[in-house]
Amino acid sequence: MSFSQLFPLTSSLIWANVLYAMILLWALWHINWRELVQDTGLQHLFLGTSVFAMLLWQMRAGLSPDIGIHFLLATTFTLMFRWPLALIATGLALLGTAWSGKTPWDFLGLNGLITGVIPVVVSHFIWRFVDQRLPDNYFVFVFANGFFGSALAALASGLSLFACLWLITSSYDFTRMGGEYLLFLPLVLPPEAVVNGMIISGLLAYTPHWVRTFDEQRYLDSQ
Repeated sequence: MSFSQLFPLTSSLIWANVLYAMILLWALWHINWRELVQDTGLQHLFLGTSVFAMLLWQMRAGLSPDIGIHFLLATTFTLMFRWPLALIATGLALLGTAWSGKTPWDFLGLNGLITGVIPVVVSHFIWRFVDQRLPDNYFVFVFANGFFGSALAALASGLSLFACLWLITSSYDFTRMGGEYLLFLPLVLPPEAVVNGMIISGLLAYTPHWVRTFDEQRYLDSQ
């Protein structure tokens, strides 16, 4: 879910670009660079996932010329790589959509906050809650994180986009686009939950070591 057409550039958009750049720098600071450099498998997995997201985000449904809807997969990235690399992966995917002309460059920061930062942060804290408070059960991990967590992340992303519409558009445009968007938002959540849940389920079944937030000894060997 992101903006697809250019609104007049405002100071809010400039600050959004600055804030997004600072968050990406913060994420780069928290990446375990030694592990990333030494683990070629992790490098290939991260780059392949980023390219996949870049291609997937090219396919979007347009509610209007101004707003596009697409799968986020932020929860999958967060569970696979943890939040720093997940933010970088969504950032690379967003750069691809801007380079291809799907989204305007001026909205790079705002779209990054809506489609990257917010869903990744929500997914991270849901995983932390599941990890610390819920039973050590494989199905709890899959359903709470993969299905429920991705739906909440998409909802947070959608509501943040709705709030941005209220801030940067006129009352007429907000009434028109906001009304259309709220009608479609509930329809977006189930597919997002199903896609992320199925991906996580498949990864845990065949390549659980790809999901870095999943402790095989804790969730499988102890059962």
